[in-house]
Amino acid sequence: MNLPSINYLLSSAKESLLRFPLTLLCAFCGVCLAIYMVELEDEITNYFPYINSLITFALGIPLFFCVTIISSKKDFGIATSIGSHVVAALVLLAIFLSLPDAENTHNTAIPYIRYSIFNIIVHLLVSFSPYLSGQQLNGFWNFNKTLFIRILTSILYSGFLYVGLILALSALHLLFDIDIKDELYFELWIVIIGLFNTWFFLSGIPEDIEQLESNHDYPKGLKTFAQYVLLPLLVLYLIILYAYGAKITILWDWPKGIVSYLISCVSVLGILTVLLFYPYGEMKENGWIKKATKVFYLLLYPLIALLFFAIGMRIADYALTINRYVIVLLGIWLTLVATYFTIGRKNIKFIPMSLAITLALMSFGPWGMFSMSESSQANRLLSILENNNLLQDGKVINEVIWEADSLPEWFYTKQDDTNEGVLSDSLHNEVYSIVNYLDDYHGLASIRSIFQQDLDSLIVISLDSNKYRNEAEIYMRSLGLNYSYKYINRTDTYFSYSSETTEIIYLNRFDYLTRVYLYNYRGEASEHTIDIEGKPYQLLFNAGDSLGLFFVSEMDTTNLFLGQKVDELIAAHGKEYTSNLDPSGMTLEGSSTDFDLKFIITDVQLQQENDTLKATTLSGDLLLKQVDKKD
Repeated sequence: MNLPSINYLLSSAKESLLRFPLTLLCAFCGVCLAIYMVELEDEITNYFPYINSLITFALGIPLFFCVTIISSKKDFGIATSIGSHVVAALVLLAIFLSLPDAENTHNTAIPYIRYSIFNIIVHLLVSFSPYLSGQQLNGFWNFNKTLFIRILTSILYSGFLYVGLILALSALHLLFDIDIKDELYFELWIVIIGLFNTWFFLSGIPEDIEQLESNHDYPKGLKTFAQYVLLPLLVLYLIILYAYGAKITILWDWPKGIVSYLISCVSVLGILTVLLFYPYGEMKENGWIKKATKVFYLLLYPLIALLFFAIGMRIADYALTINRYVIVLLGIWLTLVATYFTIGRKNIKFIPMSLAITLALMSFGPWGMFSMSESSQANRLLSILENNNLLQDGKVINEVIWEADSLPEWFYTKQDDTNEGVLSDSLHNEVYSIVNYLDDYHGLASIRSIFQQDLDSLIVISLDSNKYRNEAEIYMRSLGLNYSYKYINRTDTYFSYSSETTEIIYLNRFDYLTRVYLYNYRGEASEHTIDIEGKPYQLLFNAGDSLGLFFVSEMDTTNLFLGQKVDELIAAHGKEYTSNLDPSGMTLEGSSTDFDLKFIITDVQLQQENDTLKATTLSGDLLLKQVDKKD
């Protein structure tokens, strides 16, 4: 009885391999590459080529699946089928070449965001591409029902298989003392999710897609799930959102920004519910489904209006970002979908097709999400600077000039924070947010022209020191503004000072080095214990009302005068988050009976609460030189 079952599985696996060879090849290559990355994690210095290859193979799985299904559905000849697969391979190659290829790339976010959009588009293509021509709505629904159920089944089987194998490996380790590498558990997960899950999914895809149009055997469990789980949740969320809309109307209270995201999620949930209900609504005994569907789309209009109102306020106050662009476009798409079905149209293929087209249009061009959000944020920044007299003839007034001779080791200037205090705290924070946003998503090329010096060339030179450079910090400090977020309307102030660090410490005349991390626990003193030649020593950190750092031995206690150093830093830099300070100005020195001492502060976190100054954490390097003792 078992042999036929094994033969069936092998036969099914073989048929899937012959039917979807490139899809499984992508899965296999992705799995091999992922395992290679796990095994050689410590030896890989540049992960970008590996990650780019991995996600390209991942995209190849749905793309080649889509091409194969279309070829089968349209009954393409061999030449046409091969040509379509070659075109798909060229698309993958183009996407791979568009991804970042080095760790010092100025911006790595946008290519991966664009990749994510393409991934969504490809999955949407899978859902409707076999049914582009003609109605065949029943076949379209059955095809996507098959995909949906097959995905859930594959995940279930994969999960049980992984757990079973993990338990087997654990039993071997516990019972037979077999050494199992930790990496093996993760690699096993990669193989099951990447290869087994994909292969199992493909083996359940029907070969004759045409017959799905005549299939009217709809699973009762799916209707039960939609009717008694999704529908009540949808009604609950609609009630909550309408209650919130009523609150805004009655109290004339500005809507919170998060409401846009909630409306988007609820709308998508509602559309998914409508799609699941579709074939059941065509039955005479389920007339209520058609009525409920029309009511749902009518109820969407006030929520869409609230969405545009809420996101419009955010854009008016803080300009356009990628996230806000997506919400606006999603609102437009929801309006199109609601209008399409409200006027009596019934083609449910319109939902994924219109969404795919919308996503494709927003991913490129001057009207796209990337170009518009970058220009909007850059213009907002320039407007703030101009309105507060920080720009003259398109150039920054009192620009901080960096000393080129200090590079590549340090970014040093003779005069810092030249425009500090010109902006209010709220505008300062807005500039801080804009500069960080541009650096994270678009790069800072759009504001490069307002500086007299070529900051990018200075940053490139500084990269030779192999030290981390925060480009956003350098650009904002070049504006003459402190690179920090200012807390408003708070009774206490948090700030810190940190020095520019290096992996190499020159001991010079010192004999010992220990790295220290001390923290304030409930205002109590903390200590770092050192054992040198059998003798115990302690570095005592008093973080409370009286700041202090003390080196304690059996013979004496040495005060390193941390409080005095903090006072000097406050006088020089103010109570701000200040980084990349010269270590020579962050050094404490002292002598005890046994050692000459030097403590180089790498970071100290401080809190000003009313008239009390406290330290929360202190980290640094303690160097010790034994004192020569004469008899």
